[in-house]
Amino acid sequence: MPDQTKDRIIEAAYQALVKRGYHETSMKDIAAEAGVAPGLAHYYFQTKEDLLVAAIEHACEPAIRAWEAAGLNLSGPLPEDADPMRFARLGFELAKQELKSYRSLFLLTFDMFGVGIHNPRIAAAVRAFIDERRAFIARITRGVIAGMAEPPAASADAIAAAIWGSLHGIYLQQVMDPDFDADAAIDALSEMAIVFATATPTRSAGEG
Repeated sequence: MPDQTKDRIIEAAYQALVKRGYHETSMKDIAAEAGVAPGLAHYYFQTKEDLLVAAIEHACEPAIRAWEAAGLNLSGPLPEDADPMRFARLGFELAKQELKSYRSLFLLTFDMFGVGIHNPRIAAAVRAFIDERRAFIARITRGVIAGMAEPPAASADAIAAAIWGSLHGIYLQQVMDPDFDADAAIDALSEMAIVFATATPTRSAGEG
């Protein structure tokens, strides 16, 4: 049975952290947002770090459900009959929708990244967050590579890291500048990736 009080505290933490940022938000602020005593918030979560991680996981759930509804499981393998190239294209489209639908999630995510630079506990959570999403992109990438006439020199993991980093660079630009055209940037990244994956193999000088 869901613990409604705990869920309310997590949702309050998410709202408070998005509004104020990690460093400007106290456990007392979160308890006030949730309408509970500070001691009750501490009963469920010993530290603000624990609450930040729980808030991120909570905020990611709708986005993960959207991916699953489209047939993409963040942690599972691709379906046996999957068309990796179709999933690759779909992934870029879903990335655009994520940024529109869950902008506050990215505000909190980038705050989490910054806190993690100097906070070992948050750094561990950031690494797990990044590793899971890079691994997801790498699974699609391996499927795409398997269908290429000439596999690239770069590994699927390296390509996935480049795509993940590029997407989050685009997300960051949009978070900092709401007028930035993130859709156009993601479309450009998608085009570069698709052209790379479908390019005609080059022939050496000795081939006819």
